[in-house]
Amino acid sequence: MLADETSPSTRPCEAPRPDRYNWELARGPITAFGESKALSAWAKDPRCPVSREALRTRLALGWLPEDAITRERHDKPTLEHTYQGRTLTLRGWAEQSGIKYHTLYRRLTAGGMTFEDALLKGSDGPDFALPVTAFGETKPMSRWAVDPRAGCTATTLRRRIAAGWEPEQAITEEPHNRSMLGSGVPHRAFGLRMGLEDWARHTQIPVGTLRHVMGHHDLPLESSLHALGWSPHAEAGTVHDLISLPAAQLRPGDRVLGISTEDGPEPVLTVRRPLTPPQPPARTSAAAPHPPGGHPVARRGRH
Repeated sequence: MLADETSPSTRPCEAPRPDRYNWELARGPITAFGESKALSAWAKDPRCPVSREALRTRLALGWLPEDAITRERHDKPTLEHTYQGRTLTLRGWAEQSGIKYHTLYRRLTAGGMTFEDALLKGSDGPDFALPVTAFGETKPMSRWAVDPRAGCTATTLRRRIAAGWEPEQAITEEPHNRSMLGSGVPHRAFGLRMGLEDWARHTQIPVGTLRHVMGHHDLPLESSLHALGWSPHAEAGTVHDLISLPAAQLRPGDRVLGISTEDGPEPVLTVRRPLTPPQPPARTSAAAPHPPGGHPVARRGRH
């Protein structure tokens, strides 16, 4: 009796969570391949490559018993998917579509659905099934959220429609302030459209800095890049270097992108610095040497 009271499946704090785990599916005889036997017996079966707990979790997630028993532990569904020219992680698609992540995951694993079918089935919530007419078409809100013309997530779209926005504008306009930057939702700037991580690699600006400027100052990506001193035209003729340094080493022309205090009491700055070709030293000069962008250096014992 004591073992039953303390087993994980009967603790009140681990009651089955809605829309995710159903531990009842892992209780009692499990039927697969024309056989019925206990979970522990299936875990010892030569066809089962995972542990008893892993098998139990798979069944509770709704996997078909044959798949739960035989699938290799690293045989996971693809976590990045492309639909109508847009590629996002599974979590990114969950945010974009308004479908819960674990609902999408379960449709791909236990349900055996293709990604397109799992996505177009929409959310289980009634709000996202509301039909919206735009561009001469009528379809559920969840499908508009994954339309190539969508510039916002399903949650933002639902809020806009409820507020009385015109459907075309509600679908296509990108929000100035995103609450979940970096989730995979693409951002448009300078004629390009890609995720925030890709923009960080493209501009050499840390993704955390982009999130901070966009969120803190309520700016779209293109305005944030302008504020940080980046534009495709400026980059064409200038080479920049991204460096970290203390404040005392700043030079004219440096643009501060971020400040960190994690490495010590003195703040460390992340700076974009133009790289200029070295200039030949002046042949005649009586003045003290000047470091690039700095002040004259005294000659007392220094070179």
